[in-house]
Amino acid sequence: MKRLFLCAVLFSGAAFGAELFVSVSGNDKNPGSAKAPFATIARAAAAAQPGDTVRIGPGIYREQITFRKSGKEGSPVTFAGSRGPGGEYLTVVEPPGRNLTGWTPAPEIGPEVWKAPLNKRPDLMLMDGFMITYVNRRTMELPRRETLPAEMDEDMLWSKFGPGCKRLSGFDLLRLPVGIRQKHQYFHERRELFWETIGNVLSGWRDNVLYVRFADGDKPQNHRFTASYGSGFVLRNVSYLRFRDLLLRGSRFQFRLEGKSSHNTIEKCLLMHGGSRVFIDRSVSHTTVRDCVLTAGFIRNDVFRLRKPDDMRGGMIYLVFKYIIGTALSDDVGVNDHGDHTSICRNTVLQGLIGIEAFGTNVEVRENHVREMASVGIYTGSRTTGKFHHNLVTNCGIPLRIHDIRHKRAHREEYHYCNVFVQEPMEGSQVWLHCSSHQEGPDMVNFEPGTRKYKKNPPAPVDAGKFYIYHNTFWGGNQRNTYFPPFPVSYLSERFRMTMPFHLVNNIFKEHCNWRIRAHEILAGNLFYVFFEDPKLKCKDPDVAKFNKFLTLKQSEKIWKGGGLPGLPDLTLAPDSPALGIGVDVSRPFTVNGKNYPAFPGLAPGYFKGKAPAAGALQAGESMAFFNDLFLKGERAVKMLAELKKNAAPAGR
Repeated sequence: MKRLFLCAVLFSGAAFGAELFVSVSGNDKNPGSAKAPFATIARAAAAAQPGDTVRIGPGIYREQITFRKSGKEGSPVTFAGSRGPGGEYLTVVEPPGRNLTGWTPAPEIGPEVWKAPLNKRPDLMLMDGFMITYVNRRTMELPRRETLPAEMDEDMLWSKFGPGCKRLSGFDLLRLPVGIRQKHQYFHERRELFWETIGNVLSGWRDNVLYVRFADGDKPQNHRFTASYGSGFVLRNVSYLRFRDLLLRGSRFQFRLEGKSSHNTIEKCLLMHGGSRVFIDRSVSHTTVRDCVLTAGFIRNDVFRLRKPDDMRGGMIYLVFKYIIGTALSDDVGVNDHGDHTSICRNTVLQGLIGIEAFGTNVEVRENHVREMASVGIYTGSRTTGKFHHNLVTNCGIPLRIHDIRHKRAHREEYHYCNVFVQEPMEGSQVWLHCSSHQEGPDMVNFEPGTRKYKKNPPAPVDAGKFYIYHNTFWGGNQRNTYFPPFPVSYLSERFRMTMPFHLVNNIFKEHCNWRIRAHEILAGNLFYVFFEDPKLKCKDPDVAKFNKFLTLKQSEKIWKGGGLPGLPDLTLAPDSPALGIGVDVSRPFTVNGKNYPAFPGLAPGYFKGKAPAAGALQAGESMAFFNDLFLKGERAVKMLAELKKNAAPAGR
């Protein structure tokens, strides 16, 4: 696919200002010159003027800063860290935190539990510089049970608070026996080990005491435990600031943008830990996040991957992050965007719960590699408008989740095109649609009492928006046992008794279940393939069969060239691929089944060879080179994180 775009360069032609210097050996009474640098980034931020560059030397800067001075258009203030010859991050910013000492056994809680005094509840707990499981406040306040279970059932983690709550309390979790397993509907018959998945360490705070439990006989004196509070860099009502080549870690939010902040850029940074690596408030506009690596930085980084049915650690870590670290919401996000005109470009987002939450307006999410998210790769919400294209999403629980359909009265328009989504064959989902308008929101009045179905004449129809999904390749995914197809609009249409506003054109999907999918606004030029032969799999709607192509198992083996990198199949179309020439030219106005549609954005005329385009993200003659580069960039990020963990120096060892 021809990519006719560039990442925005907001500061081209910037005026050159002064250079200010910061060093761990400096002094804030110095003038900030190269020979007499400041000691803190905060002091440099207070002194910098539009057009200035603050050069921050190697070392650890224990600071939390609220930026209040802006640059100007064409003259940003730049905060630049230092990198080593191999690209390693030498400038590290983390909060002062509280290193815990005075550990004593806590037999009143349970065996192998330790405690240390701490007069304020932390926002985050770190061990040797990496995030560990930290029980949320509400769960720590639940009453203890008299007896512990031999096995954890579903309600013990995720039942709601309040009357009838069946959750295990924080103290119950701390004293769970070694070897206990969790069962859950997500796991089917599998039972997953609790302690091993979380690295055999769990923490919680109650009544001015921090508790830690090791399930492997370790002791807290062998490690460096840090209680962390607040956010790292807060940008409040500021504009034209640029941050690059920095490692921020150890805060609840590494970057938090709020107020009327606008035209700020975060680039080439490594951001670790917290509830969100980057949080962008609804009042913020024109933020750019590009070329960054964003990760949860969990004590175990090998458990987030989508797993085979006999290894559900990815599902277990999802439950831990959502219902133990969080209370029920997804409490870990790479980029959490609620703003306007946000650009999220060329980032590697890995090893966390949710990769990119794009809940804002006029967002553009492009050229990112999102991988190993225990929950969702890319996530959209009730007011999302924007474009999502040329992203690579691999090995996530749900690659793409479109949330809150018909949930609120808000304008919504999403364009998803030229993306590659890769799952293990028969594991995980492809696209997941969510709607709870029968439970809350303006749609409730439209349903028959006690049902999830519309009245015949709904009194207050809600505009669900428009969703355009075209020229994407979905490889793998969709468990054999699920009743959802790869794009389950048919399920929603039964609830709403109406056509849903989805335009699915020229995609490659894995087929699942008997197709009754006339409920889409348009479904044309798509290719549906299978990983196993099932005589029950067939399209039951003549109109859908007429405008799309369904393959047998033998035909499915001929779609792609074959081969590829470890972890990323080569999705180059074979010379005789059944995907060739079956699509609709969406770069121009077109007609399907007698209905006219406008051109879809992002594709220039002439983007394909021959009389008609191929289905999928790649056209005839195009290679995987672009997506391979994204994947290899992610592999380098994984290696870098492994080196950070290897080089961590815990106290007492």
